Amino acid sequence: MTTQSHVILNIAFLSKRDKPFLHCYAFIGAVLPDLPMFVFFVVETFIRKTPQRELWDSRYFTEAWQTFFDLFNAIPLILILLGIGYYLLNSEKITVFAWSMLIHCFFDFMTHHDDGHHHFFPLSDFVFESPISYWDEDHYGRVVAPIERLVILVASIYLFPRLKTRLARWGLVLVNVLFLASYLLLLFRRRG
Repeated sequence: MTTQSHVILNIAFLSKRDKPFLHCYAFIGAVLPDLPMFVFFVVETFIRKTPQRELWDSRYFTEAWQTFFDLFNAIPLILILLGIGYYLLNSEKITVFAWSMLIHCFFDFMTHHDDGHHHFFPLSDFVFESPISYWDEDHYGRVVAPIERLVILVASIYLFPRLKTRLARWGLVLVNVLFLASYLLLLFRRRG
């Protein structure tokens, strides 16, 4: 799933009408597993000047980058954080943050074919190759992508009245408009 999908879905799953401040922790937990990917992109593209083809065909799969990605997608480490937040600190903020990271990892686990993470790092180097992909046409990306957009639209409709500020509501609308526009642009490029 795309990062914006993780954010909208996780906030919808974890939102509480009487505790809108928790949206921030769900947001951070939804983004954090993808943050290393943005760091990777910036470092390789703008600092190392790696060509895009090489970036995604080889640099992405180097051991150093994969380990960096895996640290932020490691379910055992996130479960430890969840246990600390819930049982030791009795912190609803840390608990929501950790749950958001787990939800992100679950959906990544289910929608990545040959670009998945070592979700059981550091206990195992196993990588699950899902039969479906949110982007790869060879693994039903053309079917999964529109379903993802529909699910995010429904989650957004559910979430909209729960957001308390105009900025949050406009942000949600803007993300959906850009998300839909990027999908339509991709469709037109395929057909053109």
